[in-house]
Amino acid sequence: MNGSDADGGPSGGAADPGIDDEPARVGLSAETSVTDDPSVGDPNGSQSSVESAVAEAVPATQTAADATLEEVDRAERPDRVSSVLVAVGPGPHSGATVDVARAIAEATDAWLELFHVVPTDAALADGPAGSEESAAGADGSAAGDEGDSRPGTDDHGDYAASGERLLDAARDRLGEFDRADRWLVEGQSAAGAIVEQSPYYDLVVVGAPTTGTVGRFVFGSTTDTVVDDAEVPVVVVEADGSTALDDG
Repeated sequence: MNGSDADGGPSGGAADPGIDDEPARVGLSAETSVTDDPSVGDPNGSQSSVESAVAEAVPATQTAADATLEEVDRAERPDRVSSVLVAVGPGPHSGATVDVARAIAEATDAWLELFHVVPTDAALADGPAGSEESAAGADGSAAGDEGDSRPGTDDHGDYAASGERLLDAARDRLGEFDRADRWLVEGQSAAGAIVEQSPYYDLVVVGAPTTGTVGRFVFGSTTDTVVDDAEVPVVVVEADGSTALDDG
C-alpha cells in the first residue's frame, strides 16, 4: 500500500457499519445506471471490473442513498480493483462513504487507504479564504460547516488531532474488516492531495457535496476537482440522511 499507517496498523473489533440487503439507488455514470441486468448500458454485454464492483457493492450498503461512478474510462487495469483511496472527513456523507468503500473492497478483495488531509502551515498562513478551503477534510467539508467538529482556528495541532479522531471513527466503522491502512497527510488543499495520490490506487471514493453556501462552495469545488483531475475512476457517495463520522 502507498502511504503510512498512522497508528502502526489497522485495528478491528468495532460495531458493524450497518450493511444489509436493502438496495440503494446507484448510477454508474451520466449515461449508464445499474439495473438487475449487469450488462445494461454496456454494448459488449459485460462491464469492467470497476463498474461490476460498484454495481455489486453499493446496493448492499444500507446507508447510501446514491453513488455515481465517474470517469470509468480512466481505469488502466479494468481486470482488477486491488486498492481504494477513501477520502475521510467530517461531512454528512462521511460514514456512508466508508460503508460503500468497505462493500467495494469486500466484493473485490481490495485494500482500503483511509485518507485525511490537514492544512500545511503555509496553507494556514494564506488567510481566511485559503484556510477555509485548505482546512477541508479529505471529503471536502470545510471547518465551521454545520455539524462539523473540526477546529475553527488555525491551530495546526488541533487540525491534526481532529483528523486522527476522524480516522479512528472511520476505522471503527469498518468493524471486523481488516484490509485497511490509515494516512493523515498535510496538504495545501484536500482536492490537491487526493489527486496527487490517485495514481497509486485503482479507485477513489469521496463523499457528495454538502448543503449550505460554504459547504457547496468548498465541498463542491473539492469533489469536482477530484472527479476532473484524478487519474483513476471516482465513486461519489451520497448518504441516506446524515452519517457524519463525528456525530457521536
